[in-house]
This record gives sequence, structure tokens and C-alpha cells, in this order.
Amino acid sequence: MLSKFFGLISERIGRTLLIALAGQLFFIVSVITMIPLRMAKNPVENYNLFYMPLLAILFLVLFYRTCVEKKESRGYIYGYFAALVSWPLIGEVASMPVDKGVVTQFTSMNIKLLGGYFYVLTGWALLKILWRTKALKNSVCVFMMTFLSIWSFELYMDNYSSRVPLEMMPVIASWVTIVSSIVAILLLIIAWRSTSIEKKTFLGCILYIFIALMMMGGQWKKPQTFYLKYEAKHIGHEIEELKDEQKYMKYLTNYMLENDMATREDLGLPPEEKIENVDEKESH
Repeated sequence: MLSKFFGLISERIGRTLLIALAGQLFFIVSVITMIPLRMAKNPVENYNLFYMPLLAILFLVLFYRTCVEKKESRGYIYGYFAALVSWPLIGEVASMPVDKGVVTQFTSMNIKLLGGYFYVLTGWALLKILWRTKALKNSVCVFMMTFLSIWSFELYMDNYSSRVPLEMMPVIASWVTIVSSIVAILLLIIAWRSTSIEKKTFLGCILYIFIALMMMGGQWKKPQTFYLKYEAKHIGHEIEELKDEQKYMKYLTNYMLENDMATREDLGLPPEEKIENVDEKESH
């Protein structure tokens, strides 16, 4: 009797659950593999030079398979895992600053900043149009959907500690847990009733993000220690970089005025304003 029950569960929602849980497993593995970058007590120097190409190769292989796979359900899985790999590649490692190494940061553009919501909303709108018009393969749309879901999730996770009032954190976290739990149950009910492998696969890709929201709901009741430990340190570096840029701008202003390359009016400077002299070496 028990074996029949579990057999029925496996037949009806097993594929959907397996895909969602596989995504969670991949997340755990990706966190472990990123520990040597900056979370370890002694970060491994130049580890990012090894890890970044590895992620890039894996992503390109999976995305290629997403584009060429003829079996739709299998294409969904390739697109799903391509998105899971693309996030640590584009959203994490690329902009993650490291203290030492040949390359300390691949790009200073952090797509997880709060202002990224505009591009996320634009991405969702474009995905809706592309999917409805069938301008892209469904498997590529699954890739875009999964990536945008993770991006939306990360936008809140990376900004709530600094933006959400302390007294509101438990309230929002509770609602996130309740709503995501209800949606997860509804997705499983739809999967139970469906006989389409493609639909069960697609629902598994969506279920992944709602399971993640359920798991993080409890942690979002208070500020993240990760934010205070790593982001606070990085802010100091950003301030120093802005100061250096400001010094260089002063040097360029003086240089252009002294060499008659521009007038004060061209640079928007009042006639009486004095400009601090900055040495070229000091400006770099």
C-alpha cells in the first residue's frame, strides 16, 4: 500500500519536485565552490581566474544545448540549469571584489543593486512579448524566466538589510513564507493533475524559486550577518575609489584650463571658484 502511494507521488509530481530540489542542490554546491573567493578564513589567491572560466564554459555548453535541443522537455532542463549557472557567473563572481590576485574584480557593475529593478521589470516585459509571439524557442524563454526569477529574488535579498525598516522585516518575511508556500502547493496541484511531461518540467523550474523563498523567509526576519561582514568592507573600497576619481577629475580640470583646452564656462565653473591643485601621480 505504502509503495503504491509513493509510486503515485513519484508518477504525478516526482519530476516537478526533482527538478526544483536539483536546483536547490546546485545552489548549495555553488555556494561551497565560492567559499575560496572571500568567505574562507584565508581566501585562495587567483581562485577567481580558475572559477570564472569554468563557469563560463559550463554556461556556454548548457545554453548551446538549450538552443539546439529538439525534445522540448529536455530543452527546458538545459535552459533551467543554464540559468542556474549563469547567475553565479554574471550576478556574483563577475562583480565580486577580492583582496588579492591578478584580477581583483572583473567588472564594477553590480546588477544586484536596488536600481537593477528597472532592468528586471524590462526583462520580464520583454520575456512576455517574446514568449507570446514565439520569437524565441520555449526552452530559451525558460532560461530567461529562470534567470529573471533569480535576479528578482537576489534584488530583495541583497538590499533588504539596508533598505527595509527593522520592525517591518519579520512582517515581510512572514508574508513571503506564507505566499510562497501557497504558490508552491498550487504548483504541485497543477503538476499532479497534468499529464504533460513538458508542463511538469516547466512547473519544476518555477517551483524552484518558490522553495527558495520559503527557505529564506525565516532568515529575512532580521538583517543578514553576511551583509554586515562583507558589504560594509566593500563600501570602504568604493569610497576610496570615488575619492581617487574625484582627485583625477580635479587634475584634468586644471590641466585643461592651463593648456587652453577648455574655459571655465565650458566646464560649468564659476569665475571666482578656486580649484585645488592635484599632482598627476596623486590623481592615480
